[in-house]
Amino acid sequence: MNEKKQIYYKYFEDKILPSVQNVEKYRIKLIKKVILSSLLFFIAGAFFAYIFIIIMLNDKFNPLLFPLVLFCMYAFIIKGIINFILAGKAYQEKLLTDVFPLFLTPVANFKPWPKNSNTEAILDSQLFHNFDTQEDEASFFGFYGRTNIIISNTLLTMPVKGVNKPNMFKGILIQLEFDKSINNHVIMFSKNEHKYNNFRQVNPHIDDLNQYLYVFAKNTENITFINEEFWHVIKRFGEIYTAKGFEFSFKNNVILIAIRQKRPMQFGFIFKSLLNAKNYDDLIERFIVIYDLIDVLNKS
Repeated sequence: MNEKKQIYYKYFEDKILPSVQNVEKYRIKLIKKVILSSLLFFIAGAFFAYIFIIIMLNDKFNPLLFPLVLFCMYAFIIKGIINFILAGKAYQEKLLTDVFPLFLTPVANFKPWPKNSNTEAILDSQLFHNFDTQEDEASFFGFYGRTNIIISNTLLTMPVKGVNKPNMFKGILIQLEFDKSINNHVIMFSKNEHKYNNFRQVNPHIDDLNQYLYVFAKNTENITFINEEFWHVIKRFGEIYTAKGFEFSFKNNVILIAIRQKRPMQFGFIFKSLLNAKNYDDLIERFIVIYDLIDVLNKS
């Protein structure tokens, strides 16, 4: 097992497990509630489906009764399904407020951080040009491997007139500040992102990387950090954070990673126990991949 994961598992057994007992009771109570209510809605839907079949078999079309029965049948069945969706959403909100903060302490000792504190780094990265506003939902600061880490759940809006400004970016921003510089500015982004810059496109001669990312650099001399080990870690960011868009900037000693996610900040599942450390692997891995990237770059 990964050494860093062992640290999380040990911390879970010693510190987190006693703190999630009440949330586990909430989870079980929520499951019982949603199953009972959904079952009642499904039974009601089945009853109206039975009436609908009887009407069809008797070949008696009633312009008032027919659409009413059909509506009730679908309404109750759909309501039974929606109950599970709403319960899952409520459970995710509970996890974010009551469980997620418990995993901030191991390894990097993350603390809540002032929102919108990394605006300058976002501008310097040149990943986003001329955005209007930055709105951080949450921001955390940690320290690992002589590197400052800021993780933010961020929204950037486009500079257009109007009250409802369209989003330029919504997702996770990860800022890493190292104690050494590469004396260069390297930009990478997934091929589904439409970006522009005035740097030179480079070929890192890694076929798998070239299949998914474009790579640009201010100069081509200081890009030796882009190797197979580096790409292996970068690829894991996309997998672990369920990325539908990936952007990366490494300017001198500061990295900024921007990830648009398919499932933003979600972890855990309503039908999985909170008392088993392995059920938090999807959350723990999101921290570990950051530490692994720092380890790889500190070696290069």
